[in-house]
Amino acid sequence: MFCVWFFAEDYSVCPISTQVTQIKFDIMEIDMGQLEQGKPKTVSFQYKNIGEHPLLIQHVETSCGCTQPEWTKQPIKPGDSAEIKVSYDAKYSGRFFKTITVFCNTLNGMNELKIKGEVKLSVNNK
Repeated sequence: MFCVWFFAEDYSVCPISTQVTQIKFDIMEIDMGQLEQGKPKTVSFQYKNIGEHPLLIQHVETSCGCTQPEWTKQPIKPGDSAEIKVSYDAKYSGRFFKTITVFCNTLNGMNELKIKGEVKLSVNNK
């Protein structure tokens, strides 16, 4: 059985089954454009199970606590689609570039998604 251990974290990511499948994202990077400071924004990464076995998103990790993912914990049947929602907390002004790592039962075991944009300083915070 395939298992990945993360020393920086206190958990392991192990597939429930040894059956691997294939995932296809519609887009791997989203430019969120200009965001108003203090107003979170959510975007969605659409994906499809293009393999022959159920797809299980086991874990989604972000490069910053300001980025929160949301995904279905249920297996995705072959041919079915789903989405990973990512919310960015636009607390601080300036440009941002964040990585979202998706761990799943595919051959390489993970996919990297990216969001970027710029938070404009709020008039109230000048």
